[in-house]
Amino acid sequence: MLIVIAGAGEVGYSLANDLSADYDVIVIEKDERKIDELRGLDIDVIKGNAANPDSLKKARVNEAEIFIGVTGNSEVNILSGILAKKLGANKVIARVSNPEYVDKPVIRGHPLGIDLVICPQLALAGAIANLVTIPSAIDFVSFSGGKIDMIEVMIPNDSPLIEKRISELNLPDNVIITAIYRNDEIIVPRGDTKLKAGDKIAVVGKSEDLSKISDILGKRVIKNVVIFGGGTVGSYVAKILDRSNLNLKLIDVNPAVCENLCKILKRTRVIIGDATDLDFLMEEEIGKSDVVIATTESDGKNLLIALLSKSLGAKKAIVKVEKGSYIKLFEKVGVDVALSPKEIAHLEILKHLKLMKLRAPTKFEKKEIAVLEILVEKDKLSGKRIKDMKLPKGTIIGCILREDQCLIPKGETEIRLGDKLLIFTTWDNVEKVESKFT
Repeated sequence: MLIVIAGAGEVGYSLANDLSADYDVIVIEKDERKIDELRGLDIDVIKGNAANPDSLKKARVNEAEIFIGVTGNSEVNILSGILAKKLGANKVIARVSNPEYVDKPVIRGHPLGIDLVICPQLALAGAIANLVTIPSAIDFVSFSGGKIDMIEVMIPNDSPLIEKRISELNLPDNVIITAIYRNDEIIVPRGDTKLKAGDKIAVVGKSEDLSKISDILGKRVIKNVVIFGGGTVGSYVAKILDRSNLNLKLIDVNPAVCENLCKILKRTRVIIGDATDLDFLMEEEIGKSDVVIATTESDGKNLLIALLSKSLGAKKAIVKVEKGSYIKLFEKVGVDVALSPKEIAHLEILKHLKLMKLRAPTKFEKKEIAVLEILVEKDKLSGKRIKDMKLPKGTIIGCILREDQCLIPKGETEIRLGDKLLIFTTWDNVEKVESKFT
C-alpha cells in the first residue's frame, strides 16, 4: 500500500517514520534541509511543491491509498488534497491551521472533497478546555470520533486515594482506570492494585461521566481561570469555557483583538494588558488563579507567563508550545501541562489511520503503551465474556462501542459481533492481542 505525505516538518517526518515500517511511503518536500533529515528513513522523497500537479504525479499519487497534506501552509494542504483526490488518491487527509477554513477541530467529508480535515489549533483548544474541568488532569485524548475520552490524572502526595485499591474507588459506571504510570513503568491495573503518591493514572470513559470523578479525587473545584492570548487557541478555549460557571478572564496586549472578543464572549472578562508585566499581573491578582492558560504565539513568552503566574501563587499552568521537543523541558521547569498543536495533529492523524484499518501506532502521553481499536468479526467470539477472553498479562479492554452505545465492560460483559473494542496493552503484547481477534 502506498501512502503519500506532503510536507516533512515535525508532523510529516513523524508520520513518515511511523508508517514506513509497514507501508510504501513517499514524501513531497521542497526544503533541502528537511530532505536531508529524511534520508535516514526507508522512504522515497520527491523534491517539489505539493500543490504542483507534476510533483503529485511524480509521487504516484494516483496509486496512493492515502494522501496526507501536512505542510506548514493551510492553502497548500487544501489545494494538494483536492488535486490528489482528482488524480486518484483513495483517501485524503489535510491539516488546516487557518480557522477561516474550519469551524471545528475535525471535519469528515469536507465539501471540497477532502475526506478528513484536522485543525490542530482547535483540537488543542478543546483538549485544554477538558483539562480545566478536572483539577488533577494533566493530559486529554479522545478516541473513536469523540465517543470516548481518556484523561491522565496525577495522584498528589496529599490525595485520599493513596493506598486505596482500584476496586475501592467507587468509579462511575462508565469510567475505568486503564493504566498507571509509576517510576517510568506502566502497570495495567487489576481490582486489587493500590494507588501510590505520584502515580499518573489513565482514566477512560464517556465525557459526561469523566466530569464526575472530581469528587472521587477529593480535589477543590476550579473557579478562577485566566487565559493569556486571544489568538485562535485562546479565543476558542474562551468560547468553550464561556458557557461554564467559571470566573474567566482573557488577557491580550492587542486592543483590536480584545474589542472583537468582547463582542463574542458573554461571561468572560476581556482585558488589554502585557502578560509579562509583573505589576500588571499582581494588579489583576493572577496569583489567586486556579488555572492559567498561556496561548500566545511565542513559546518563550508562554513559558515566562506560566512561571511568573505560578511564582505569584497560581495553582496550575497549562501552556501551548509550538515546538514539540520543548514539551518535556517546559514540564521539567515547572509548567504543569505543555501541549503542542503539531503533536495533537500527529496523534489525530494516527488515530484516524487506525480507523481506516491501517497498522499505525497510537501514542499516549509519550509512554510505551498501545491503544488498539479492534472490530469483532469472528463468529466464535460473539457471546464470550470478558473474563473468559484469556488476554495477555498487562492487557485490559477499556471500552466497547456497540452501535450508538459506549459501554465500559465488567468481567461478566459479553462481546458481540460488530463490537468495536478499545484495548490497552503494552507494545510487546500487540501481536498477541491482535491474534485473538483476527
